[in-house]
Parts: sequence; structure tokens; C-alpha cells
Amino acid sequence: MTHNKIELRELRDFGQKFNAVFTFVQSNFKSFFKVIGLTVGPLTLIGGFFFGLFYTNIFAITGMTNSGDSMNVLSMMSNLIISYFFLGIASLWMMIAVYSFMAEYESGNENITIEAVWKRGKSKILPTIGFSFLSLLAIGFFVGIFALLPGSHALWIFLRVMIILVGVLYVLFSLTLVVPNMVIEDAGLFESIERSFKLIKGKWWSTFGLFAVMNMVASFSTVVFAIPFYIALIVKIVLHTSGGDTLTVIGSCILFLGSFLMTTLPTLAIGFQYFNLVERKYGTGLLKKIDQLGKQVDTVNEGDF
Repeated sequence: MTHNKIELRELRDFGQKFNAVFTFVQSNFKSFFKVIGLTVGPLTLIGGFFFGLFYTNIFAITGMTNSGDSMNVLSMMSNLIISYFFLGIASLWMMIAVYSFMAEYESGNENITIEAVWKRGKSKILPTIGFSFLSLLAIGFFVGIFALLPGSHALWIFLRVMIILVGVLYVLFSLTLVVPNMVIEDAGLFESIERSFKLIKGKWWSTFGLFAVMNMVASFSTVVFAIPFYIALIVKIVLHTSGGDTLTVIGSCILFLGSFLMTTLPTLAIGFQYFNLVERKYGTGLLKKIDQLGKQVDTVNEGDF
């Protein structure tokens, strides 16, 4: 890891946060992707493996290969459920691992290891799972209320759908700072929920915009990892054979591993937004700089990307 340090608790505009993500990745490339790859990677590979099997089941059931007699709907759904289970756990841990890495970096750790990230993040696994369930329940309750309202007029149905979409988006992005607050500040779940709403107040659009732009960058980058998967599908469709099953599974593993590695970019962006909003409200970074006045601190130039 470089000895030049990026100040995390710092006021940044949109472009500076965007640049900071890539500067951070560049400065910590080896240790960052080692931690993410070796902890999140195995979970995504298992999820990708069963997702690949799910696709081979689809081809068999629809009669597009010669192995249809050995496949059934139960096998297909089982593979999909197992895949989503491991990918869901991978997604939750990826967030915890990224924010644990940022917290270790902020603390001055110059040799961030898997052990350090695990030690910091393991206690947040159950609260993060609990937060996910609470979010799903809240969204389900909100959707259920509006879905059950009487009225079948087309305009009223359209308005209900729009209200649901806007409401769900608002709540989701108002809660984006819950996990970083829990991990970075070692805070409790409900305390973090309350703080997320306070921090995001007045900054909802900037948070949404930063995530959307960075997510588009990650999505475009993921296209490269999707190529083997779609090549395998094309081979199966053209040749009508089960011989491409192995290629489909391998392509699926590559796709999800690459996708999760790229997803670290919008996750890091939310982390920098968290530090930015905390600095705006509480000025902790400024207080730290005042405390260190007179000390020599090296910083990284967050150049244009």
C-alpha cells in the first residue's frame, strides 16, 4: 500500500467523489482486490455455478438440448434458489468488506489483510442481514397498502404504480448510509437508520446521482465479463446440444465474479458520500486536521479520471 494517504473525511463535490473512488482503488489495488476477491469471490463462484446450472435446466426443459428427459422444474428452481442464496450473502458481505476496508484505511492500517477486515466486519453480518429483512418488510408493506387500494381505472392504476416506485426509491436511497455507518462508526442498526435519514436529508439527489453514474460505469465494465457466458448460450442455441453445459457454467461463474468486483465501485462511491456528508454535518475531518496542525501529512493527488 502506498504511504501517500487519501483523506476520507473530506468535503467533496460530485466530480471529486467520482475521482476519489478510482484514486482509492489505484492506490490500494493489490490489497483491496485481494481482500474482496478471496472473501467475496468464493461465494460468487458458487452462486454463479448454480446459476449456470439453472440455465442448462431451462434449455433442457424447453427441449433445446437432448438432455431434457433428465431435467425437471424442481431441479431448475432448486438451482436458482441456491444461486440467489449465495449471491445474496456475497452482496451483503461485499458491502461490509468494502466499508471495513475503508475503516481500516482511515485508522492508518498500512497493511490491510483479510484477517483485519474480517475482525472488523464479522460483528456486522447479522445486523446487516436484519437490516435487509426489515427493508424488504417495509417495502412489502408499503407496496401492499397501495396495491390493495380500491379502483381499477387505468389512470388510478398508473398513479399507484408511480407512487410505489417513487416511494420505494426514496426509502432505499435514504437508507444507503446505514451499512457504512454501522461498519465505519461501529454503531447499532437503529442508530444507523436514524443517522442515515439525517445525513441524507437535502442530499438525496446527489446520493442517487453519484450511485447511478458509478453504477453505469460498473455495468459497462461488466460487459467484458459477460462475453463468455453469452458465447456459451449462443453455442447451445445454435448446436442444440448439451455439450455446452460446462461452458455455460464457467461463463456464469466469470460473469458473476466480474460483476461483483465491479460493484465495488458504486459501493466505494457511497462510502465517500458517507464521509462527505458526515464532514458537512459534523466536521470531524476538519477537527482532526486542526488537531494535527503542524504535522507533516502526505496526500494523494486525486487527478482526473
